[in-house]
Amino acid sequence: MTSPVTTRPALLVAAALAAACSPHRVRHDPAPPVALPAVYSAPGPSGQLPERWWRSLGDPALDRLVERALRQSFQLRAAWARVRQARSLVRQARSGLWPQLDLSARAARDKQRFDLGDPIGEIRPTVDSFTLSAAAGYELDVWRRIGNQGAAAALDAAAARDEAEALAMSLVSEVSEAWFDVVAQRAQRALLEEQLELNQTQLELMEARFRQGLASSLDVFQQRAQVVNTRQRIEQVDATLALLGNRLALLLGEPPTSRPPDSPAALPELPPPPATGVPADLLVRRPDVRAARRRVEAADHRVAVAVADRLPSLRVGGNVSLSSGTIADLIGTPIWGIFASIAAPLIDGGRRAAVAEQSRDVVDERLMQFGQVLVQAMVEVENALSGERHQRIEIATIEEQISLAEATYAQARERYTEGLIDYLPVLTALQSLQQSQLGLIAARRQLLSSRIQLYRALGGTWTGELETPARAEVK
Repeated sequence: MTSPVTTRPALLVAAALAAACSPHRVRHDPAPPVALPAVYSAPGPSGQLPERWWRSLGDPALDRLVERALRQSFQLRAAWARVRQARSLVRQARSGLWPQLDLSARAARDKQRFDLGDPIGEIRPTVDSFTLSAAAGYELDVWRRIGNQGAAAALDAAAARDEAEALAMSLVSEVSEAWFDVVAQRAQRALLEEQLELNQTQLELMEARFRQGLASSLDVFQQRAQVVNTRQRIEQVDATLALLGNRLALLLGEPPTSRPPDSPAALPELPPPPATGVPADLLVRRPDVRAARRRVEAADHRVAVAVADRLPSLRVGGNVSLSSGTIADLIGTPIWGIFASIAAPLIDGGRRAAVAEQSRDVVDERLMQFGQVLVQAMVEVENALSGERHQRIEIATIEEQISLAEATYAQARERYTEGLIDYLPVLTALQSLQQSQLGLIAARRQLLSSRIQLYRALGGTWTGELETPARAEVK
């Protein structure tokens, strides 16, 4: 007969050898479910893509706003809180890899009744008891069920970090968009004030000609309407600036303000187009793509957990206890025991099999979501490249329109002064010129937006330098 003392080491060795055995093969870094093209349709020049790209725009005010947003944004701080939660879940999932030890202590006083009969009568003694016990248990992770739980939780935590980084990238682009909306509105306001001054001068000349009998009242009314229209546009710009100030405050996590910070008088000149690289770079540079990929692998680890749950589990443990009627005599001869147990599911109505099948379907769902996020990222790059290309063409067209409108206005004024035409062609030419001038600012703003979206779509690695902030204190 084999002694338990000799079989116990053999059992532990066998369990240790089997601990690396998983009944399901997990796919690490799963391949995208879509073929990636070799290049983009309009690849950019060779060179480095700027990491903290907003600094290349040469606007110190924007730099300060971005830093404040990354530090104060409530949305981003909530994302960091989710990262901390996910890391706590990792520690919970991995706790099963360690032995569990429980310690308990008990003190009691009982009054007992003994009836010894006449004439002795009844005795009611008081009995004290003190107990100290410890119990330990450990599940041998034969099928890597616990290990795969920890791996899945670790991937979820990494994905949560990726999602926080993706939010940081989006936040920077939103702050930049809002800021350059402010700059564009103030550039439009400056232009409108110049146009108002020109329109008022033109109105004064028209009124002088009217008093001399050289212009009709209709000409005066038309020019007055032009002045009023320009003033109305200035009011609209002021109203828009107030809304943009509130939008910036929301992004920065600050109370709303009636006035956004001071801005430059004109939109910045764009630096040369960045290198776009190849679509495969998005697997590394886009944190939302990285997160989607990690979610697939995490779901696959949970398939391994579900499969292992259908197999026998092996636990070992032991306990020791001390008991006495007084504390002084508590340390005496301990009572101890050790055990090893195997538990295997036999009949569960197909529940565990259904859980395994559901887990496989979750992997399929996460894989399709990964493909969707990746394709969306490529579409965003292509849209930004196309948008910038066509916007440059539009700007060139508007600049040509302005040149033609200036010539038309000058010619119409000259002919009107000579009495060859009425005032309507002059007014039409003036309106066309001023509208084109405003359109040029809007077109340049849209070009800047296309570049911002390109920077965001190409991603980056700068978010890896962001540190997870500490927990906020509730006041």
